[in-house]
Amino acid sequence: MIKLLTPLKLGFFMRLDRPAIELPRLIEVRSSVIEEINLSLKRLNLKGSCILVADEITIKILGEKIMEVVKEEFDVEALLISEATIEEAKRFHQIYSEKNTNFVLAVGGGRVIDVAKYSSYLSNIPFISIPTVASHDGISSPRASLLGIDKKHSLLAHSPFGVIADIDVISNAPKRFTISGCADIICNKTAVLDWELSNRITGEHISHYSVALSNMTAETMIKSADIIATNTKEAAYTVMKGLITSSMSMCIAGSSRPASGAEHMISHVLEDVLEKPALHGEQCGIASIVTMYLHGGDWLRIRKALQTIGAPITLKEIGIDEDVFVDAIVNANSVRPDRFTILSSGITKKAAIAALSETGLLN
Repeated sequence: MIKLLTPLKLGFFMRLDRPAIELPRLIEVRSSVIEEINLSLKRLNLKGSCILVADEITIKILGEKIMEVVKEEFDVEALLISEATIEEAKRFHQIYSEKNTNFVLAVGGGRVIDVAKYSSYLSNIPFISIPTVASHDGISSPRASLLGIDKKHSLLAHSPFGVIADIDVISNAPKRFTISGCADIICNKTAVLDWELSNRITGEHISHYSVALSNMTAETMIKSADIIATNTKEAAYTVMKGLITSSMSMCIAGSSRPASGAEHMISHVLEDVLEKPALHGEQCGIASIVTMYLHGGDWLRIRKALQTIGAPITLKEIGIDEDVFVDAIVNANSVRPDRFTILSSGITKKAAIAALSETGLLN
């Protein structure tokens, strides 16, 4: 007898040593969707009590409104994060257990969603991702980026049970966040090249389904650059769909490989050494110009797309000194030495400076 798998568990894509893929069961991206959030929660067969996770800003932007709607059908209380750390996620996990929480609503940007994602994973309860900005593709990915004792860690977690994105809220956020999200997706171009390089050099397994989806999403962003440059609901909608689709490629891969390569490693180094780093997507975007150049690819197309959407394309625009960025390139491989990229064979400071000069990042 043939057993049909639900859309959540597409096991036929996978190697025998990999578990089935987890994907969100419900994705709602439209205007005024929060007004009908209870219908979405019921469609997911969620019952019992829930905790709404937010921070001091997002509770006011959207959290309080969601509380008013959700309490008509569910027992709900709010819990505010103080920092995006592993310890904070563990603390929340303990609170869920004490309160017999059935599911979590994560309302905010990357910090909030990552804490809710990992804490709900530890508690083995579902969480609903409700982004307030379209700043990066962690919205529906299966990994959480949290600070440990000394550095940030990318932790295996689980994908959201559902994604509910209100375009009215997303489009009202500062435009810089949406631009950063778009830049993060464009970086998929170089992340995929790193993965393919590793496949050829080290024999690392590669998912061609994931590669195709990741590349397609990045292409959509590049071709939609003129639309995204406008501060409209259409721009927010386009980027939000792209972020979710990019997250799906990671779900299929079972890792961040299709959306995170050497460009992300460079950004992670910058986050560790800078007191006030630029937005994640801004740093990754600039780094991808360099890594595309090192791959011998069309870095001019990447730079033009970033420039069109309004993303920074020089170090001066994100306030980073040349020496700091060069050191980030040279030391990037130390972030994840197990992940083979274009930088894994080593790059000298002289070569890094030459790449920055050739690609115009020093202008």
